[in-house]
Amino acid sequence: MTQNVFDYMTILVGRKRAAGRDSTADLYRVVRNRLSFFLKSKKLHFNGITVELIDGFAATLRTEGLAVNTVNSYLSSFRAMYHAALREEMFETARDPFARLCLRREETAKRALPTETISELMEMKVKVEEEPAMQETLDLFLFSYLACGIPFIDLAYLKEKNIVGDEIVYHRHKTGTLVRVGITEAMRLLLNRYAREGSRYLFPILREGKDGHEAYKAALHTYNTMLKEIGERLAFPSKLTSYVARHTKSTLWLKISELQGCFF
Repeated sequence: MTQNVFDYMTILVGRKRAAGRDSTADLYRVVRNRLSFFLKSKKLHFNGITVELIDGFAATLRTEGLAVNTVNSYLSSFRAMYHAALREEMFETARDPFARLCLRREETAKRALPTETISELMEMKVKVEEEPAMQETLDLFLFSYLACGIPFIDLAYLKEKNIVGDEIVYHRHKTGTLVRVGITEAMRLLLNRYAREGSRYLFPILREGKDGHEAYKAALHTYNTMLKEIGERLAFPSKLTSYVARHTKSTLWLKISELQGCFF
């Protein structure tokens, strides 16, 4: 049984991946790599994890300009892996170096867009023949907005079976929560635009023959890259990302007839 912290972290990454908890696996992997870079070593005994080491690691993360919640997430994951090893009796200790670690989540401003900005997106003209990926990204963002901010991962995995009558019914990947969203005429126009016989999914986010977490991450990266370019073209003051559609809660929803006009 290994007593090297980094070897054990690698084992935990594999376990999380096998259990389908890819986001946690990715987070653990990042923490492992950052800790190794901080120590400039790939060897560390569990009893070598001290209050001083944790404080130094935290300070280094903060000097890198990471958000408070990101630093907290890394430290929380570090603590979780340490305690997992302790439960498995990988080592013995009389003192928990994480005992006094206090992580307070920082409230962040919701990345919502005003109705006027959504209108600009809907009126944006793209030469589909020249920039098909740009048009696809724009359509996906608008659909996400219209579908009450459906997360990108849930949008990517929508299938024909998720259309039940006049609703889209799905379970959140992150929480398992059942969600029902009424299909508006504008949403149906977008669904019809990307309907392909024999396709596994409603939208061409995960390309045929490619699936899994790595394929999803690649698709998300491309999506956010294209959204950034769209935001720059329209000279938006804030960055356009996949999260924006999720947090945009407009009190002045545009009329369906106006939405339809943008999609024809």
